[in-house]
Amino acid sequence: MKFTFGSSKKGDVAEALSGIREPAALFFSVAGEEMLEHAAMEIEKKFPGIPSIGGVGQAYIDKQFFDAGITVTAMKDDVKVVADVLEQASVMPIKYIRRLENAVKAVGGERGRTACFDICSAGADVRAVTTLSNYLCRAGYDLAGGTSNSSAVACNGKIYQDACAFFLFKNLKGRIKSYKENIYVHPQGTEKQFMVTDADPKSYKIRTLENVSAEKVYTSELGISRDKITTQTFKNPFGHVCDSDTYIVSIKGVEADGSITTFRPANKMDFLIILSMGDYREVVQDTIARIRKDLGGASAVLSVNCLFRYIMFNDEHYWDSYLAEMCRNFSHAGMVGVGEHYNTQFVNQTMCCLAFE
Repeated sequence: MKFTFGSSKKGDVAEALSGIREPAALFFSVAGEEMLEHAAMEIEKKFPGIPSIGGVGQAYIDKQFFDAGITVTAMKDDVKVVADVLEQASVMPIKYIRRLENAVKAVGGERGRTACFDICSAGADVRAVTTLSNYLCRAGYDLAGGTSNSSAVACNGKIYQDACAFFLFKNLKGRIKSYKENIYVHPQGTEKQFMVTDADPKSYKIRTLENVSAEKVYTSELGISRDKITTQTFKNPFGHVCDSDTYIVSIKGVEADGSITTFRPANKMDFLIILSMGDYREVVQDTIARIRKDLGGASAVLSVNCLFRYIMFNDEHYWDSYLAEMCRNFSHAGMVGVGEHYNTQFVNQTMCCLAFE
C-alpha cells in the first residue's frame, strides 16, 4: 500500500486535498471539533463515494507534526477498503454489528490480509473495542486504532455523536498486522502485583488495592507525595496484567477519599503493577525491527500515539527523532489520540498501529 499526504495549517480543506489523486481511502484529523463537519463534507464532495473516516487530534505525516488545521492521509495501490460506523458506541454498538460483518464480506475478508482501524468518540472505548474485537479476533483479523479528542467522529462525509468509525482493509498484495508499543517495564527485580479490591469501572475509579487506598499504595511504593501523582504517571503508570501481557492504565487524578481515577477502567480482582519507564529509544528500534522481520519490509504504517506519549517524548526532546526514525523505515502517518485500541484491549500511554506488507 502507498500513502500520499495533504495538509493545511489554516484548516483549508481544498488545500489539503489539492495534491491527492485517485485515493482508495482517506483518513483525516482536524485540530478542533468545530472543524470536523465541514472537513468531512468537503472531502466527500471532492471524492464522492471514497471511504473516509476522521477525528479530532494532533497528527503526523512522515516527519511533520501538526497541532493546527487539517491533515489528510490518502491510501491507494493494492488495497480494498470499506468505511462504516458503529453508533451508540458507549451504550450498545452491538446493534450495528451487521455493518462490520458486511464490510468484511465486501472486501472479501482473508485471515492475515484483513484488518480494522478504528477511531471512536471519547468515552466510547470499552464497548467499541469489545464489540469490534469479539467479531474480528474470532475471525483472525487484527484491530488497531484509538480515541478522538471529541464527542463525535466522521465517516463517509457524515458526523456521528457517540460512535466508532472504522476502516476495514484487505491488502491485495500482502499481509496486515497490528502492533502495540509499550515503553514501560516491570520494576527491575520485582514482580509485585496489587489486586484491585474495590473499584467503580463506570467512573474509571480505583478505590483500594489489597484493601488499602489506591493513593496510599501508589505514593508509598514510589516514595512520593500526593500532589505528585498526576504527573508521576508519565514515568510510572499502572499496568494491568492480563495473561502473559501487560496493558497500560494512565492515572487521571486522585480523590479526597484516596481513590485514583484513571483513563481506562479497572475491575475488581484485576491485578495491577506499577510500571517504570524503559529505554524508549531501544523499544522503538525493537518495534521497527519486529515489523520488518514479520512483514519482510512494511510499505506503510498507520498509527495512533497516546497524547501522554507525545507529551513525554516532546519533553524529552525525542518526538521529532521518533517521527524521523519511523518514516526512515516505512511510510508513516497517524494521529495523537486520548486512548488506544489493540485487538481485544483498550489501553493508555501506548502506540498502536497497523503495518501493511
